[in-house]
Amino acid sequence: MTDNLLRSLNDVQREAVQHTDGPLLILSGAGSGKTRVITHRIAYLIKHHNVSPFRILAVTFTNKAANEMKDRLDALVEGGVSRDLWVSTFHATCARILRRDIEKLGERAASEGVSQSKKRAYTRDFTIFDTSEQATLVKDVLRQLNYSDKQYNPRAVLGLISRAKNESISPRKYGEIADGYFEKIVAEVYALYQDALRLNNSLDFDDLLLFTVKLLNENPEVCESYQNKFEYILVDEYQDTNRCQYELVRLLTGAKRNICVVGDDDQSIYAFRGADIRNILDFEQDYPNTRVLRLEQNYRSTQNILDAAWNVVQNNKARKSKKLWTEQEDGEQVTCYEAMDENDEAGYVGTQIANWNTEGVDYKDFAVFYRTNAQSRIFEEAFRAANIPYQIVGGVGFYDRMEIKDLLAYLRVICNPNDSMSLRRIINVPSRGIGATTLERLIDFAATEDITLFEAVQRVDEITTINRGLQAKVKRFAKIFDEFDASVLPTDALDYVLKVTGYLKNLEAQSKNNIEAQNRVENIEELINAVIEYEDNEPEPSLSDYLENVALIADVDAMETDSTDMVTLMTLHSAKGLEFPFVFIVGMEEGYLPHQRSISTESELEEERRLCYVGITRAMEQLYLLHARSRRTFRETEYRVQSRFIAEIPEYLIKHVDRYRSPFHESVDLYEETPEDADGYYVDQIVHHPQFGRGKVTKISGAGRDVYVTVRFNRSGTKQLAASVTPLQAVSD
Repeated sequence: MTDNLLRSLNDVQREAVQHTDGPLLILSGAGSGKTRVITHRIAYLIKHHNVSPFRILAVTFTNKAANEMKDRLDALVEGGVSRDLWVSTFHATCARILRRDIEKLGERAASEGVSQSKKRAYTRDFTIFDTSEQATLVKDVLRQLNYSDKQYNPRAVLGLISRAKNESISPRKYGEIADGYFEKIVAEVYALYQDALRLNNSLDFDDLLLFTVKLLNENPEVCESYQNKFEYILVDEYQDTNRCQYELVRLLTGAKRNICVVGDDDQSIYAFRGADIRNILDFEQDYPNTRVLRLEQNYRSTQNILDAAWNVVQNNKARKSKKLWTEQEDGEQVTCYEAMDENDEAGYVGTQIANWNTEGVDYKDFAVFYRTNAQSRIFEEAFRAANIPYQIVGGVGFYDRMEIKDLLAYLRVICNPNDSMSLRRIINVPSRGIGATTLERLIDFAATEDITLFEAVQRVDEITTINRGLQAKVKRFAKIFDEFDASVLPTDALDYVLKVTGYLKNLEAQSKNNIEAQNRVENIEELINAVIEYEDNEPEPSLSDYLENVALIADVDAMETDSTDMVTLMTLHSAKGLEFPFVFIVGMEEGYLPHQRSISTESELEEERRLCYVGITRAMEQLYLLHARSRRTFRETEYRVQSRFIAEIPEYLIKHVDRYRSPFHESVDLYEETPEDADGYYVDQIVHHPQFGRGKVTKISGAGRDVYVTVRFNRSGTKQLAASVTPLQAVSD
């Protein structure tokens, strides 16, 4: 059995599995089989060294990864061994420990700086607050301290508290080191927030880690019991650990030092979540006599893709030396496409996917990666127009995002005051002091009088159960819609809503200390771009028509019948751990990748380079890198500069594609000859359309009166047009 267990491994993997005693650092490059090594190592310990499954702890970051390990172990070792192993996430491991021993923390786990009369001991039946409950609690604390949660965004406050906890910084210590007015406010909130959690016998996710470390540090007998229990400890994705997780692993390992960590410093991309790359870079200093093994054979990608990735990431200074290789063929060169603008970029991607699909490639084999969620909108629209099924991973659809739905609700009420659902959504967004009770009384009055909710708002003076102060607030809200009606252009309506509500201004004020607010600002700017593009491309634009278009776009997802065969859209951060035969990395420009918020220091720039590396190494067969000459940014056309990361890839690995030269096997035309009755059109012909502008004929299909001309337009993407009625005009090159 031992021979069978090792036979499927390469030499380095086999050495990693058989190294059982002492610290082991496995530097596992992308696609090098790290999960196989971890599971085979556990199986080897159990079957060859007779280690009890109860004596092994394996920790990872996601439930999906933990469940995959369990399934593989059950396939390797008979008897359902995974039931007896501790194979779980960091948070699940800590919760299990705290369920048993949290009461031993007693008063020592209370937040510092809070009066003893308010302290209560935790019990084993504690609950775990989710992020929304945490935000509500912070709002309560801010009010208790007489601070406005509009001035001090609760999620920004929580972000700093979470960072402090990840670094094992207590409320008292945070108060001592707080620098600046906002951090001093956070220090006040932190202490009372912890006390409020205690009063509720509740922990947040960061507390699971922090309290377990405190428990082990402050109770030597508890720490020793777990050190004796876990003879072997394995940690996956070690490059993603924060300082608190690092300390937890150190405490559990103890003097035996049978610790094996697996990770790749080149894939450390979560610094914004508290991950500390020093944990893996300094492992050999923390654990002397560490055996270091490098898994460099890749089983995922072609050699050209691996070489492109290495030439990018090797420019980082903070990294361990390693270079991936494969026994596979060199494969295709990396395709680099310079688009005219974001529409051309999306149109190109859609054309490639459609063409490959006609060659028999499933949609599920394609992925589109971008740096920020706001970049997805143009691809969603392009794919919907081309009937390409897709799914968004790691985020919601552009038109399903809260800020987009809020603003569209305003536009719908302008267009149709009888839309009561939209009115209910926005009556107190942004907050204007119209609470749930007032809304309920408005709804009741509308039902009694058999009128619409908007009419009830206009007649608020007649509702005696609403006091005069609240009536005045409702009247001010109603005035928003007095000036505009359905005849206005979408851009004018959106401008007016943003101005009169202060929606964007409020978010911009929060964005300095809140990444979420920054993303929401970017999404609103993208909505403005979408509205402007609609008006640019529509001969007779109107608000009602725009809203209809958006409604039809939003309904398409529900019509999908095969949820497994879809193109995947996701951010680069969400892509880690996945693989796809065809990968498109879009928006490869200075300001996007690397992102403008992440180039102020060398460490931030190196993380952006690692993010690019992660994206490249997701590709198995074909990699596309796309950048645009210009993009519409907010209200202006901005000329863009190609990402420095493309320049770091040697020219011999790249195939540059001109926008008028087919990137798909030299031709996207699926027909050998142009139909005789094609009304004078031919493939590669440059044409002009009065609505869509300049473009190039890429395909001619059909016969007789049913001839269709497919044109890739510079600004409007790819369109299929009927030759007999299409007003195309031939132009010279």
